[in-house]
Amino acid sequence: MLKRRTVLQGALASALLAGCSSEDKPAGPARTKDNPFGVVADRPLEVVVSEEYGGFGAPQYRAKHAQAAVTVTPTKQLRDLLQSRFAAGSPPDVVLNTGAKALTVSRLVADGHLTDLGPLLNAPSWENKDAPVKDVLLPGLLDSGRYDGTLRSLNYLVDVYGLWYSARLFQQRDWDVPRTWPELLALGAEMKAAGLGPFTYAGVHPYYVFEAVMTLAVKTGGHDVAKRIDNLEDGAWKDPSLTRAITAFGELARRGLIATGSAELDHTGSQTRLIQSKAGLLPCGNWLENEMKPVIPEGFGLTMFGLPPLDASPALPRGVHVTPTAPLLVPAKGPNEPGGVEYLRAMLSKEVAGQVTRETNRLTVVRGAADGQELGTALRSARDLLTAAGDQAIGWYFADWYPELGKAAGQLTGQFLAGAFRADEWTARIQAAADRVKQDESVTKYHRD
Repeated sequence: MLKRRTVLQGALASALLAGCSSEDKPAGPARTKDNPFGVVADRPLEVVVSEEYGGFGAPQYRAKHAQAAVTVTPTKQLRDLLQSRFAAGSPPDVVLNTGAKALTVSRLVADGHLTDLGPLLNAPSWENKDAPVKDVLLPGLLDSGRYDGTLRSLNYLVDVYGLWYSARLFQQRDWDVPRTWPELLALGAEMKAAGLGPFTYAGVHPYYVFEAVMTLAVKTGGHDVAKRIDNLEDGAWKDPSLTRAITAFGELARRGLIATGSAELDHTGSQTRLIQSKAGLLPCGNWLENEMKPVIPEGFGLTMFGLPPLDASPALPRGVHVTPTAPLLVPAKGPNEPGGVEYLRAMLSKEVAGQVTRETNRLTVVRGAADGQELGTALRSARDLLTAAGDQAIGWYFADWYPELGKAAGQLTGQFLAGAFRADEWTARIQAAADRVKQDESVTKYHRD
């Protein structure tokens, strides 16, 4: 938690809100490696954050721009606080946009409210003037913030997905982490014989298990599988890799390797079943430890491994699903736009990113920021998978771009695992849902390269 909380107060808030408009901003100083965006030394900077770690860059900013007053306002009511300010042309200079009351980034982009963050990537990194910012970031994690090829938001945190297990239980039972899908099936049989439900998932929220199916498909067929789906290409859901992946999960159900009652569990119920060692494996992201920390037994050894490939020749053998999240935004009409971009540069320093990991138990997009820290088994295993993945990190965007299609994919996956229809019907039904989105002229379409 942030220990240095600064809240806007009366006169200061009024002064900031009445500050320079984008039309009458005075020209800044010359741009140099020390000041790549031409920040005016004494111009105030207003930062509004939905999570307090979003304010961790303030000390670094003040260290370089000592004359500037930096104000950090934490709030869980972003939309209520800022929507009218964006509409009036008086937004803050930086926003960390998360939570139930987050602003809709695509709408801000469409209305021209967000600055182009491309120059940030080519600017000198905070600690090394000879290395651009883009070189200190993990590869392949910026695309989710691009709109029509322009970077408008910078997703700061990284969620890594995989299969979770108890290292202590595996050691006690002399079980090895499976490296192939046949080994996973064999392990499941051993777990079943030992009285465990081998595999459980949140059936009430079936997108969790769909995520694993999708990951396995892209791991099998390569990045183009996800790109074609995201781009609503004809027949994308009938790719053989998707059919193989859903068939493999159907085999888990056919062999009785899915824990009884999983279809009725919510995310807390499925996670509890794993923590109580009533199930051996659970697909989930690396927020699991933070959610369940109060009830994880000492010595449990919560650990993640990547989905094992279906055969010996996957397109992405190191592939794991990675989702960048927690977007940082710089409003184009903020009174201190150069300062806003400079603040993001500070947030992307190893010092700040390392502090975020220490205090939130989350990973960031900054390469190596978690190295050398004392991490528990859960975060360490997620970090190791993320590092090993490199350019094989798997991602897709259709569920965010077209929420109803994402919902349909999850629901149909849950119905398939319950035996409602065959694998080829699963692909046909999701393809039909995608076709409806593609044909609906009222839905804004997006494209990824």
